Amino acid sequence: MKKGAIVLAAAVGAATLTVASPAAAVPVQPSAAGAQAAAAAYTVSPGSSVNVNSRVVVLPGMTVSLSITLGNYSATPSQARVRFRAKCITKDIDFLTVWSDPQIVTVPGDPANPPKGGKDLKTVTASITLPATCAPQPDQGSITHDGDFAAEMGPAVGAATGLKQSLFWIGKPFTKAYYKDNLILQTHGQPAESAAHHTLPQKFEAKFNKAGIPTIHDPIYLRWWCSRPGVPGNHPSKAAEYNALWDTFFAQKPNPTAAEVLAYRTSIQGRYTYTCPPKTTGATSSRPAPQMMMSGS
Repeated sequence: MKKGAIVLAAAVGAATLTVASPAAAVPVQPSAAGAQAAAAAYTVSPGSSVNVNSRVVVLPGMTVSLSITLGNYSATPSQARVRFRAKCITKDIDFLTVWSDPQIVTVPGDPANPPKGGKDLKTVTASITLPATCAPQPDQGSITHDGDFAAEMGPAVGAATGLKQSLFWIGKPFTKAYYKDNLILQTHGQPAESAAHHTLPQKFEAKFNKAGIPTIHDPIYLRWWCSRPGVPGNHPSKAAEYNALWDTFFAQKPNPTAAEVLAYRTSIQGRYTYTCPPKTTGATSSRPAPQMMMSGS
């Protein structure tokens, strides 16, 4: 990380791109009275998860949708200030941080008696565009990922009091040549005797593109499917049947929207068993599972 604050006040979508040392951040101090009042009324909880809902595999310059859920330790509604962050590293090991605009949200009161704070009562969303100079990092040392998404939350007035995080990895282009590599990255390995399966079949790629889906090779549309010979329901025995479902779909909806395509995709996933029955253990992995969050600003 280069020393000395360098702040680029350039708009990146709805966010601001900041390249700075930790000491460069100067928080805005609320009035003492305002901070006390907000803190006294602040009862927002993390809800059921400490993670940001986000992609695992991203590309430099990609706009990513993020969301979190919040709960409440009280039966009385409470306001929270939420903003999202993406952090990555360049090939020169400079840390880049992108923040979304802050949002003031009201979390409903928890009707449970007594409230425990674990119920998801409010979903907060934002989109962040990653810097184009984000780069994949070597799989060595303490950094075992390429960046992280985070959401900080706190009283409507005053400093943040909580943080949710999720890690991400920078993949290869979302094309036919690299779809398996990106799926391995997304799942931290390939299950034994399993094939990479397009949940949006390649046979209908042009139709999916026409519906508004840029690429079917995006890892969020891929999954592993057991391909071990002799296993009932394995990928080779069900591939034709799976494609036939899409034949029927397009016969009924010749010009579907992207939303209709994705809704149908979701609706048919539960018809099949994708994992192989126990036989071997372990998986071949190209990158280690996350172990430690990166440091720096």
